[in-house]
Amino acid sequence: MAVNRLKAPKNLRIDFSPSPRQYELWKLLQPNCCPHCGGEIEQVLVGYDPQRNPQYRPQCKHCKAQDLPQLILGGGAAGGGKSYIGSVWLVSSCIRFENIRVVAARKTLKSLKESTWNTIKSILKDWGLKEDINYKINNLEGTLTFWNDSVIIMKEMADIPSDPNFERFGSSEYTIAMVDEVSEISEKAVEVLFSRLRWRTHETFRTPRMLLTTNPTINWVRSRFVQDENGEQVVCREGEAYVPFSVFDNPNIAFRQVYEAALNKIRDQATKERLLYGNWDFVEANDMAIYNRFDGTKHLVTGLKESVYDPTKPLVTVWDFNVAPQMSVLSAQVDYDNKKIYILEEILGKPEEKENNTPALARKVRMKLYRDKHIGGVDVTGDPAGLQRSTASEDGINNYTIIVDTFGKGILRPKVKLLRRQPPQATRCEFVNEVFDGYNGWEIRIDIKCRKLTQDLIYQLRNEDGSKSKRKTTDPKTGVKYERYGHLSDCLDYLLCYYLRDSWNKFKNGDDGGDSRVISAPAQYEGFNY
Repeated sequence: MAVNRLKAPKNLRIDFSPSPRQYELWKLLQPNCCPHCGGEIEQVLVGYDPQRNPQYRPQCKHCKAQDLPQLILGGGAAGGGKSYIGSVWLVSSCIRFENIRVVAARKTLKSLKESTWNTIKSILKDWGLKEDINYKINNLEGTLTFWNDSVIIMKEMADIPSDPNFERFGSSEYTIAMVDEVSEISEKAVEVLFSRLRWRTHETFRTPRMLLTTNPTINWVRSRFVQDENGEQVVCREGEAYVPFSVFDNPNIAFRQVYEAALNKIRDQATKERLLYGNWDFVEANDMAIYNRFDGTKHLVTGLKESVYDPTKPLVTVWDFNVAPQMSVLSAQVDYDNKKIYILEEILGKPEEKENNTPALARKVRMKLYRDKHIGGVDVTGDPAGLQRSTASEDGINNYTIIVDTFGKGILRPKVKLLRRQPPQATRCEFVNEVFDGYNGWEIRIDIKCRKLTQDLIYQLRNEDGSKSKRKTTDPKTGVKYERYGHLSDCLDYLLCYYLRDSWNKFKNGDDGGDSRVISAPAQYEGFNY
């Protein structure tokens, strides 16, 4: 075999000087080493499952710590050296241990070959290793084999409709893995690959290790490792860790200076914040989105609710009654004097908390309003279809009567205010875009914690007829199909069409003249209160 002709390098010398941040990540990746004290790792018996099979957990022999990171995210600014440190880890592990199987993965093999694979080959060259002498590359199989039978394997992790469960990984066994640009990859793909880290793991690393790298993103990576839906810092699950990077964490000063200068020339502030400083609160633009006038740098405000919410003024709650992926409520206040709409908060009724039904979510909203000491009255509005009763309820009972009954006749003083019918979708979306652009002098400000609404505004696509694309996705846990985007943006549509109805009527009728002042009484045929 050709592999037998490979030889170990002589007098191999590796000069590697990581930055403090890179070294922090490096310690989490080391085999059989506790990142807290440097002690060795052992497996300890912690109990038995219902079938009386023994259950074990990794533990440091010295400090007895059991929270030993195995799934590790290096995330943040571009050029921080995340992928480089991961590539060094893969190569050095193959040199250190014989006959291990190491995975370098990305969404597609093409992108992997153009990025991480080149970094790996560059490291081998810098360390003095020779192709076809110390290692060999099989481009057909996508492998790099060392003289000691350790191998780096390229893996493509794109979701394929014909293989939704990633059965192509089959009974594969690997030792460690690095997934570059994990924001391009589904959470399920990562978890399936992690479950395959079992080849000689007990002899080498003692626990599975997978490194994920990415620039800031607003998908599952952010909510799992960095920030929750309220923008609060995530406490990572046991066995997981997050190490933040910026471009200033790259130890190569010359590279850093040139790259920083290039990033500073980016005109879009959100992109610059994301790539230069590793800002996870960025909002990307999407010209294909139906709300293409939405601008995160202009319309999103940090701490908006804390700065403008007035509990003595009316609060508008806008309801969407879809139960999957959640029920949704948007709370807002309208400043008619200064022509400002403040989107203060989104309140979600999640299935896992059994709150995706009208009574439970109404109770949740009621308790939140009590905690906020709200005394200015509450408007209840939303989808007019919520007036329809279901076969499971009595005559005269619908979503809105349930909400009003739950809020009670006390201090909240709820009033239902609805459009008579749903506004035409294409027209109302054009109207919302115009309001984003300052139509009739109005300004929209959205609290940055409204994450689901922000996702709707970025990712909701437009159909050819100008309506919203309602493509469905399938929940991998329940198998339920649902519309991924559009629930909170529907709430925004109803809010603006009802509470800015003078402007709405003017827009849909093409009337640029007349008095544009908003009045408090419902327009004829357009709304009603009860």
